[in-house]
Amino acid sequence: MKFQLFCIGLLCLIFSCGEKTLKPDESREFEFVKVDSLVMDILETVRILDYHHEKELYLIVKQASMEGHYMLIDKKGEIVSENKLSEGPDAFGMVLLRAGFVGDEIMFVSDGKVFVYDLDFKQLRKYPFEQNPRVKLVHFTLDNLSTFKSSNGELSVIANLNDGYLQPYPLDYYDTLNIVHLLDARTGTVSKGGKLNENGKFRSSRFYPFMDKPVYFSDNQSTYISTILYGDTTLYQLDPNQNFKVANQIHLKRIQPDLIKDIPMSDASFTTVKEYRSENVMLGGAFDDMMGNGDELLVGYRTGVDPNLVFENQTPEQSKIMNASKKRFYYFVKNGRQLGVPILWDLPGSLKLNVGPNLYLQYGDQAELHEFEKDYQCYYIYELREKEII
Repeated sequence: MKFQLFCIGLLCLIFSCGEKTLKPDESREFEFVKVDSLVMDILETVRILDYHHEKELYLIVKQASMEGHYMLIDKKGEIVSENKLSEGPDAFGMVLLRAGFVGDEIMFVSDGKVFVYDLDFKQLRKYPFEQNPRVKLVHFTLDNLSTFKSSNGELSVIANLNDGYLQPYPLDYYDTLNIVHLLDARTGTVSKGGKLNENGKFRSSRFYPFMDKPVYFSDNQSTYISTILYGDTTLYQLDPNQNFKVANQIHLKRIQPDLIKDIPMSDASFTTVKEYRSENVMLGGAFDDMMGNGDELLVGYRTGVDPNLVFENQTPEQSKIMNASKKRFYYFVKNGRQLGVPILWDLPGSLKLNVGPNLYLQYGDQAELHEFEKDYQCYYIYELREKEII
């Protein structure tokens, strides 16, 4: 009998040692693991703008080219099609605000117009689109292009580019703001909707200079459009099929250092934005990026610099140390809530695009990404995995 009890106890011990320790969702830990790479035998440095999941194509543009030399490359890094779009019958010009795939077409949002191309970079149609963007860039974008497929199958893109500065801002600016502007990819018709939480940070009669820029994510598989402002704590998920009803409000705790200067809404103007912008960008944290697949997404956050490292008349070495004190994190959002703790990204560059289930492309200067010079361009692909706890 004693021997039987001993055997049962031994078996229980073996099984208990083999089980994983279960953590509550908010305490789970994730990490990025290098699993693949995108290699291009192209001499000139390129900027990667978007990825087509079904056709496994990347939209890229040569970085230093004023000709607007755009290419589609496959996952092997081979050129599928290309064209120069600064001048000529197929051109859209030089100013580019957003660009990316909309179904099996490519959209370029330029200065006052939208241009739509096929996958051979032949122009299909164009239409006016009035906007007042804060920044105009030549053949490069600040934001990824987000798409959304409605319940009737129509494709639209997020077109919030009317984010120019006002002089002054009306006191009810945030009360009347529509969070999402959706542009119909075929007609150019814009529909708007969604309101900020009336009890939220940006509805408190305070103004946060330069920290009210929103970032977005949705794609053809998304149920909702996800968005958060640089300086906010609330990630909104809106349903365009239900008149932009707020489906989820997800609280994302900001990480220090995060020193944002705010002023009364009555003082909000382009003048005060200029006055406090550089300080808020340097010292304030910011939710400044978003990417994903369907309703699973990563929200990128960078902290402000360590305030103890800010000195007047800094030397180049001191400035380098100060900037290096900024840290980058990614929040994993799934099923309408944050899953796990924020994930520290301590590698060069940042994650740029989702390129498959839990797969993300690392983007940055080639000299930063690699320890030695290569005679080709190489961008690594990382998989988001949960850490195993035994």
